Order: sequence, then C-alpha cells, then structure tokens
Amino acid sequence: KSKGKPREHLKPIGRLDMLTEGLILVTNNGAYAHDMELPANKLHRVYRARVHGKLTSSKLKAIRSGFLLDGVRYKGMGVKLEVVPQNKKNRTTVGGSRSQNRGQKGSAQSSSTNIWMRISCVEGKNRQIRKILSSLGLNVTRLIRISFGDYILNTVPAGMALEVPVKLLEAQRRRGKIIQQSTKQRNKEPRKNEGQPDDYITKPVEW
Repeated sequence: KSKGKPREHLKPIGRLDMLTEGLILVTNNGAYAHDMELPANKLHRVYRARVHGKLTSSKLKAIRSGFLLDGVRYKGMGVKLEVVPQNKKNRTTVGGSRSQNRGQKGSAQSSSTNIWMRISCVEGKNRQIRKILSSLGLNVTRLIRISFGDYILNTVPAGMALEVPVKLLEAQRRRGKIIQQSTKQRNKEPRKNEGQPDDYITKPVEW
C-alpha cells in the first residue's frame, strides 16, 4: 500500500459477462457511471452477435417488438444482418449464406446456420441478448460490444486500455428510442443501395 495517496475506486460502465467481448468503459465517477447505465437515458448499446440457427422474418419482428420472457419484460431492440457485398446480384452473410424467400417481398428468411447480426438496445438486463435469441432458437456463439453511447470501439485491439475524454451525457448523439420503421414506411423511402434489403448492412467492423 502506498502511503499518503488516497486509493482511487474505479467503476465499470455496463459490465460484460465472461463470454462477451469488446468495449468496456471504466470511470472513477460513480454518478457518471450510474447515469450512463440508466435505461431512462436511452443510451444505445450496440453489439455484434454471431448466432447459430435458422433466422426468419417472424423472429426478427419478435426481437424488434420486444416481449415478456420468464416474467421479465424486454424492450424491442434494433437488429440488422451483416453482409459482405460481392457483386450487384449476389451477396453473402458474414459466416454464412443469405437466401430470400421470393414469395415474400423483403423477407429476411435465411437458411444459413451461422449469421452475424448487429443488435442495438437501450437497456442492459442480465444476459439479455443471449436469453432473447435463445428463446427464439438462436444460439449466440460470439458476442462483442462495439459501442456504448458515443464511445465506439472501432479498431482498438483486444486487451488495450486507452484514456479518453469524457463525453457529457446530454451531448451524446447515440441515444433515444430505438426506432423501428414499419414495412409501409420503409417502402415509401428511396433505397440508398438499390436491391439491398433494409434488414441488412454492408459495413462490418474489424472485430
């Protein structure tokens, strides 16, 4: 023990379980940590999840709508599937293949058994993502938190700790309700990438 120096207490902001990787924030300001974690402040927590199982449009809808599971109410979460563009006609999911049900316009039906998903939420209940996906028959084989509010992992390597400026809660832009657009609303808006369904994103992160 060092004499004359007060011990500094550090507090994690949004803990990760033993099987989850990625961004973890640590602060010596307990009040700031509390405000960051408070669901009422609606700071976006974004994860990449690799799941094993069959994904359907009805399962995506359930994730986005939220539901009651084992007596716990979970809010709807934002979800996108990651794809790597190969050419204008064919696209492939990271870790698997993507197939669309031609009988249903805009269907996210997939025969892939391993799929990468980008999931965003505003609350951090215990093992929330794993429990919700498991209840839908989707086993999470890897989970990585890539951002919390305006703090973003980007390409920071595993095991590295960086001191960063404090981002004031009220100034953070990645917050607010996770907005889920209806199919009608999406159909009215012009597509940024023609032929690219709204359920998919094409820019995976480094992790």
